[in-house]
Amino acid sequence: MDIVIKGAAVGIISAVCALLIKKSNQEIGLVIAIAASAVICIAAAELFGSISDLIRYAISKSGLSSAIFLPIIKCVGIAIIVNISASLCKDAGQAGIASAVDVLGAAAAVFTALPLIKSLIEIIGELV
Repeated sequence: MDIVIKGAAVGIISAVCALLIKKSNQEIGLVIAIAASAVICIAAAELFGSISDLIRYAISKSGLSSAIFLPIIKCVGIAIIVNISASLCKDAGQAGIASAVDVLGAAAAVFTALPLIKSLIEIIGELV
């Protein structure tokens, strides 16, 4: 819980600083936003370590292949990275680049899920 409060505080303080500085120097405001995003993501990475342990435990107990879980985990990571990147691009006034990042993220997520889709097709083929 403390990490969420600290992350929220960093976010709010950085947003206020970026707004104040953005009036006189937009580039520095964007740098502040990127730095704050990096700090908050590093804090989130600590939480993902515990989540990773739970996923490994679930894989070992379920007897399912990690090939089933891995694409889902990668897609979640892609979604997080794309969301933050696109938002930063929008903050910089680059909506077109943000849209391109969104498209890239969608393509990467589908590409990452291809092994899972292939497994699903094989299972369906065995049922028929």
